[in-house]
Amino acid sequence: MLNKDILERIGLDKYLENGVIKTLDSSTKICVDVGLSENANNSGVWIHNDPSRCVIGIEPLKHNWDGLHGKHDWQPDRKEDPSTGWPGIRLNTNSIIIKGKNVIDIKDKFFALECAIDNIETPEIKSFYHMEEEGSSSLLKPSDKHTSSIKTMENVQCVSLSSVFDYIDWEKFKFIERLKIDCEGHDFEVLKSAEKYFDKIIFISFEMSQFNEGHWENHYDFKEASQYMKDKGFECFAYDGGDIYFVNYKFLQYARVMHWTRHTGILVHPNSSVFLPQFILHPLTGQTYYSDFLMEAPQ
Repeated sequence: MLNKDILERIGLDKYLENGVIKTLDSSTKICVDVGLSENANNSGVWIHNDPSRCVIGIEPLKHNWDGLHGKHDWQPDRKEDPSTGWPGIRLNTNSIIIKGKNVIDIKDKFFALECAIDNIETPEIKSFYHMEEEGSSSLLKPSDKHTSSIKTMENVQCVSLSSVFDYIDWEKFKFIERLKIDCEGHDFEVLKSAEKYFDKIIFISFEMSQFNEGHWENHYDFKEASQYMKDKGFECFAYDGGDIYFVNYKFLQYARVMHWTRHTGILVHPNSSVFLPQFILHPLTGQTYYSDFLMEAPQ
């Protein structure tokens, strides 16, 4: 378990009651979003699609937290649509925004943790490369092939995912519905830091970008990561060249297929027969767990 100083530093202490994250009675499913950037679009999609969800959101950069608090929305290119076409999180209004309008209240549904995730035994302070290009910052050092330049070097608090998951109310939730990781070349180490809880995670996605390969020193090996997931009991069900999606094999017996498309505001999510499985109907909890994921091309 994390000590008091670390809990306060990453902001987890304020959500705890009796040693676990306190959630609304109406929140019956939990997702985890690692790497929010300044809009937390995946978190916005998840809660917008299903109001019974709550989300643990993890992000190390103060710049991105400023964005999540609406401090960048005044910029001329964002006045009409601050979240750039997707549902986004705004903590200053505790809401999901679409085209700049508050559409859903997320009070007590989004748990914001200011830290980086690494595969470490105990918490550490590490250097983080804040890049000029939005959404391209990392714990890894950029290589000569990187298309952006270093804006600043920042010291960030690092913890493992398992040390965060220790505070989930497992009596209530039983499973994590979705774990999404977007950590610019460091995704594999972040993923491995959650291994202790793999049997409780239904859907996992992480960045496996063909474009980013070689942009970071010590970038993980794609084949090694894919084999690791297979060895740990996960089956790949989609890969779009940017992100790869897995389902926990032990849940496949409960898988079902939808023959309709789920919509989120102006967005369409590709739950078609090409991307399987679409959802898990689990008899233990009576819950339906969806594989909602965000595609960056219009469908």
